[in-house]
Amino acid sequence: MTRHIGARTTLAMLALGAGCALIVSMAAAQGCEPIRFTVPVNLGGEGQAYQPQHEWQFTLAYRRLTSNEFFVGTSESLPPILNGRAPYFNIHTAIADVAYSINDRFRVRASVPFSKGSLSKIWADKVDHTQTATGLGDVSVMGEGWLLAPRTHTHGNIAFGLGVKAPTGTHNATSKFYTATSSVDFPAETTIQPGDGGWAVLLQAQGFRQVTDRTFAYAFGSYMVSPKAQSEIPQSPTVATKWSVPDVYSARLGGAFAVLPDHGLTMSLGARMDGIPIHDLVGGGDDATIKRTSFIMYADPGLSYTQSRGTLTLSVPYRLLVNRKKSVLEQSTNGLNGGGFAKYLVFLSYTHRL
Repeated sequence: MTRHIGARTTLAMLALGAGCALIVSMAAAQGCEPIRFTVPVNLGGEGQAYQPQHEWQFTLAYRRLTSNEFFVGTSESLPPILNGRAPYFNIHTAIADVAYSINDRFRVRASVPFSKGSLSKIWADKVDHTQTATGLGDVSVMGEGWLLAPRTHTHGNIAFGLGVKAPTGTHNATSKFYTATSSVDFPAETTIQPGDGGWAVLLQAQGFRQVTDRTFAYAFGSYMVSPKAQSEIPQSPTVATKWSVPDVYSARLGGAFAVLPDHGLTMSLGARMDGIPIHDLVGGGDDATIKRTSFIMYADPGLSYTQSRGTLTLSVPYRLLVNRKKSVLEQSTNGLNGGGFAKYLVFLSYTHRL
């Protein structure tokens, strides 16, 4: 298989903007939507459909998430406990990823994230205070393999991935917790912590198919299995209930079109869904932990520009639908199923092949 397969296969990898996602530190943030969900490193393409044998690929990726809207169920709402203003989340995540192809069919990859997050809200003392948490995220390692031989399947293929996420990230960074009369040192909200404190098994599937000479369809799905039921971090200094270490899932479906195939420019458009299920596959803890179950649908437009061995990608998913479902604990206690959700996300990455 040659290093450059041509415009069609270049587009194939762009179509796999979903499929070439990097699953990293996917444990769900608990204050709102899943914040540490699947992060697409290539966001639309690697410049070619398959990574040639013994090739190294290095990626630097960035994601920005801001949120100042609060939802209860599917409706935007400001309950009295918010003191008239929705919490404001601001999270920046950078990822360094390296992948090595054993051959043109199988490869391994490792990724190291770093995040800086803040949460501002009106606390019990009726004053606006900000919590912050910064540090290394949860490192992940994954093996990926194409079901069909790339040499003979340049127009479509299916791949599967299996990996592990290690609890290397900070999940108990200390900030201030504000009561009506004072403040105490306490772990910052789990929402903005770089890690979740638990090991996890990463499952992934992806596929693409040529539709026309310059158009490809893509599909991607991932699921993080978290066997740990709960972290050791309580909700607050006065509430002993612990935060869950939940499963997280993500899915993408769409198409990509080579706008200027001779110049390496491609556009993609699809739908994206990220979520936290009500019931974990293993581990339990659903009925006794704080678990902000939800799913979010996005329209997912993207651009990719490839020149020589480098690919620059940009994606800005825009929120279409929110459903902040009640967890098992919230169902049994009539708890409030509310959370903050970003209107849009920004992903930017650069990939270089050696």
